[in-house]
Amino acid sequence: MRNYRSLYEILLFPISVLYFAVFLLGLGNILTNETFSYIINIHNDFILLAAECMTRIGSFLIMQFPLIFLFRLSARKAGSATTIISAFSGYIAYLVVTMCFGDPDLPASAYSSILGLSMTTAGSATVRSGVHYPLQTGIVATAIVAVITLSSYNSSRTRSEYSFFSFISRDTWCVIRTVVLCSVAGVAVAIVWPYVVRAVMTAVDYIGRDTTNPMNLILYGMLERFMSVLNLGTMIRSPFWYGSGGGTWISMAGANIAGDVNIWTAQYEASSLTGMTGRFITPYYVINMFAVPALLLAFQSLQTDKLERRRLRMFYVTVALISIFTGSLLPLEITLLLLCPLLYLFHIGYMGILYGVLHAMKIYLGYSYRGTATVTAMPGTILEYFGYFQNASMRSTLLQIAAVGAVSFVIYFLMTRLYFRRLALDLFHTGYKDEVIKGTIEAIGGIENIKMIHSGIERLTISVYNADLLNVEKLRSLGAVRVMETKAGYAIGYGARSTMIRIGITDYLKQSVRSV
Repeated sequence: MRNYRSLYEILLFPISVLYFAVFLLGLGNILTNETFSYIINIHNDFILLAAECMTRIGSFLIMQFPLIFLFRLSARKAGSATTIISAFSGYIAYLVVTMCFGDPDLPASAYSSILGLSMTTAGSATVRSGVHYPLQTGIVATAIVAVITLSSYNSSRTRSEYSFFSFISRDTWCVIRTVVLCSVAGVAVAIVWPYVVRAVMTAVDYIGRDTTNPMNLILYGMLERFMSVLNLGTMIRSPFWYGSGGGTWISMAGANIAGDVNIWTAQYEASSLTGMTGRFITPYYVINMFAVPALLLAFQSLQTDKLERRRLRMFYVTVALISIFTGSLLPLEITLLLLCPLLYLFHIGYMGILYGVLHAMKIYLGYSYRGTATVTAMPGTILEYFGYFQNASMRSTLLQIAAVGAVSFVIYFLMTRLYFRRLALDLFHTGYKDEVIKGTIEAIGGIENIKMIHSGIERLTISVYNADLLNVEKLRSLGAVRVMETKAGYAIGYGARSTMIRIGITDYLKQSVRSV
């Protein structure tokens, strides 16, 4: 668990880059999207070009976030250039091999032109003619290549200078070993991955058999959010957003339109919204505009240090605005998965329940979108929500969504606080919580050595009278990812457990005062 919690510390920087990418994409979308012309209608070519640049930059960074994560996972204080170059080389080798050896009969959503890689001709009779793309394996590729890269780097450091290939430098050997092993891994994944894709397609087919069943929509909602974090969301989104799984509709012109998003876009433009169109999008309005701000407000309320709370206030406000105006959940969901997995499970469970409840209540609000890139799509934004108020027939639906959103706001706020205060440590009451609390007190030199104690969602901060009594190794053995001296005291990286540990230590402080 300590190693898992360290992932949050390691990936915090690329997650911040992902937030920035979402901001760029969202701002570019707001400035150029015709749906928002009722608020913003820009005709300046320079502004439109700048907005297009922001959209392209943001889209690229979001679509390639597994590669950004790979660079951070592979980086080392010593030899970081070697590991990053090795990781990139191994990643390319992995993608090329999955492109050459991958099953060509999988659905189109199972492939992606990652970094522009594609193959139109083949010199081998074993590869079917046509255009081939790498298999889209998302974060799985990141994990495989990162492990191989770090293993190759460690192996290259112990390599003898008098070996048979001694003329090859250690750094070059690291690259060679990484490329070879990643190629082997690519072959293995190309063999195994079709079974994963077919399992997902089986779930898609099951859901698509009856999309009027709320339970099927609940399953869709949970599966869609989980796969999105793995950068595999296209496999489940595409069949329902753009395929017959999301329904079909024949326009007045006789055109057969398939897919929930396509149908909503066409019907809204024709002013003829009918049926259950929008059921695969509606929960996004609730989550983006109400649930996420509530979760962030709860994060802010859990910070007991007033100065730290003031410092982080603008960050939480910015993230809330990004969610409300851009509708992107990806960076926040990755944060939840790494920082507080149980709260993440609650989130995807609640998202699934929303699909079923809103469908049962016959509340539908779709997403006007003409693109096909599901990874960078931004459904459920406040600007689109208010844009629909111009349509009098939709106002009842919009008010119902606001009512469900208000309930969701309260649930998310209370559940987030409950998790950090009661559920983050020793969920099954095995006694481990008391062990960690007592061990922490002992490691900081006892109750009498505590001058001040504060906590937030990721760390415990303790100011002590005598720093010589601090036992850093003891804190690490208790699960602290890092111990760092700050102006406010010693910051102990206990992760989501920090609040519960602070409450436990505070209780011991109160008991010691009473005994005196």
